[in-house]
Amino acid sequence: MYFSSECFLGCIDGYRGARCTIRCSHNCTKCSDHADTCTACYDGYYPGPARDCTSSCLPGCKTCTSGTTCTSCKEGYNNENGRNDCSNRNCPENCNCDNGQCASCKDGYYDTSLSCNSLCPGNCVTCLSNTDCGSCKDGYYKGYQHDNNNFPLLNDCTYKCRDNCVRCLSYNSCSRCKTGLYGSTCYNSCSAGCMSNTCDIMTGSCACSSNFAGIRCDRCMSGRYGNMCDQQCPARCKGNVCDKDSGDCTDGCTIDTIVGDKCDVCSTGWYGQYCNMSCSVGCKNQQCEKSNGECSNGCLDNFIGEQCNQCILGKYGDTCQRNCPHNCDEMGCLKDSGYCISCRVNFHGEKCDRCRPGFYGSLCSERCPSNCLNGVCDRDTGTCSDGCVFNYSGDRCCINNNKCITCLSETTCKQCKSGYFNDQCDKQCPQNCLKSCHIETGVCDGCKGNFYGDSCNFSCASTCMTQTTGGSLCQESNGRCLYGCVDGFHGLQCSENCSIYCSDTICEQDDGKCTKGCKIKVKNDHICPLTPDSSSSEQSVNTAFISLGTILAVSIVVNIIFLVTLILRKYRKRVNDTYKAKGPVYENSGIEMECGNSAHPGSASKHGIVQASNSDPVFKSPDYEDLGRLQVSEHEYGEIRH
Repeated sequence: MYFSSECFLGCIDGYRGARCTIRCSHNCTKCSDHADTCTACYDGYYPGPARDCTSSCLPGCKTCTSGTTCTSCKEGYNNENGRNDCSNRNCPENCNCDNGQCASCKDGYYDTSLSCNSLCPGNCVTCLSNTDCGSCKDGYYKGYQHDNNNFPLLNDCTYKCRDNCVRCLSYNSCSRCKTGLYGSTCYNSCSAGCMSNTCDIMTGSCACSSNFAGIRCDRCMSGRYGNMCDQQCPARCKGNVCDKDSGDCTDGCTIDTIVGDKCDVCSTGWYGQYCNMSCSVGCKNQQCEKSNGECSNGCLDNFIGEQCNQCILGKYGDTCQRNCPHNCDEMGCLKDSGYCISCRVNFHGEKCDRCRPGFYGSLCSERCPSNCLNGVCDRDTGTCSDGCVFNYSGDRCCINNNKCITCLSETTCKQCKSGYFNDQCDKQCPQNCLKSCHIETGVCDGCKGNFYGDSCNFSCASTCMTQTTGGSLCQESNGRCLYGCVDGFHGLQCSENCSIYCSDTICEQDDGKCTKGCKIKVKNDHICPLTPDSSSSEQSVNTAFISLGTILAVSIVVNIIFLVTLILRKYRKRVNDTYKAKGPVYENSGIEMECGNSAHPGSASKHGIVQASNSDPVFKSPDYEDLGRLQVSEHEYGEIRH
């Protein structure tokens, strides 16, 4: 501190401090302890409860100790009847009286001859007339506008002071500046180090705040820098010495790995107070701010954040190259693990790769079957993971019994347990089914033992050949003997007997051919062919059969001819006998027969013989020879042809 300019005789009213540069607040005339705590007030005010002289005395009081007690009265006022409120007027209201006479006018009024009832111009404090002010209100002055004598001279306080002036004598001569300013035009700012931001209007000198020094408090104390001298020299400056304006370390840095004018910059790739923390791998050029690690040149691709230590939406991993799981809500996931911050609707799990309990499907949009235990099912298939509620069965718990294995839908079964069928698995398979049967038809999937047929209700033939290894002897579909027939039988089910024809009773199963020849060689068919020992024997047998057939046919023809001849002879004899007895009867056509009194022409029998019921036939033809030519059709005798 500099003490050469202290005020040894004290301060004028309204100021305090060693150099009387600190203005008291409000209406204080003395404020020795603090600028806002008054010990004495201007006339018309008293300290009041806040001790700041903002409380006004009664209108007639010149001085007072409270709002009700006056210690002296203004001119023109006095106390009467023991009162001390100066409420008795003995002078006109706008006058300052002397011995009851109006000696001068109060501020704002003029013309004592009229008891000061004339108002001064609006910006005047005192005036002699309505054009000539004695003094102006704060912020106004009289004279030339902008102090330029080329403008009219006005003394009615019309012109305004500069904006920074609280009170002025002329445009360029301020007598009081706004707080924080000084100079004749209040253009200069008090130093930031001035206490209460107040300084002398002429010199700018002031009392200094902490950390400041100098007449105008415009310098910092040793070891500090900055406009407010509130910053310490950088911690890494050697000797804690730095430039007072810039704070640059003038003697270098205490740590070699730290660089910069203020020893506040880390070498590339490092940050922190001691430059011991690595910049994010996402920083371009591996450069970041020393104080907080924020990337100086922005982020590499796929990185975001002030420190470029986060991945863009949808990416994760050390280098932010991996895609977040597809079902993360808005594709957001944690950078390190890839775990989803939240999942899309109905998805569940750290990576949203599972469905929320009760749902399944690629989009987790399908509900699990209603009868799943705990309401959970397989994500892909929808099958119940924890089994079924009581008494339900099937992979989707579709049937209200314990007979289903695989479901076709939530209400029908696709595969029943062995021994049951129907879409509700409520019917039993035929008892001879090997395991189970077709779910819709009940047809057995296989048969037990020696059974066959759709329902395994037929037994294999007893003539099927057996096998030492066991198992069924016939096919399940048609009963065909699988290992052939016992000797003497053939056919699909070994039901046809060949022992009566074949030697050693051995024949082929499929066609019944005798494999070792026939016992009886009378049939020319597939069962008994000629013996396979000689082809000539087989040909002889065939020839014999042909010869025998020919002889038989000739015999039949001869017998038929003989029979016809015999019949004709008998017929001719009978006709001759009739002709001799009756005589001839002639007619243009045919033979007439008399039966009673009627004649029936054309009534010959189908054998050509004319018969009468009571008499012999009567021939009307005279030609006896024509009877010899009468022929009986061969068709009437079994259709025998010569």
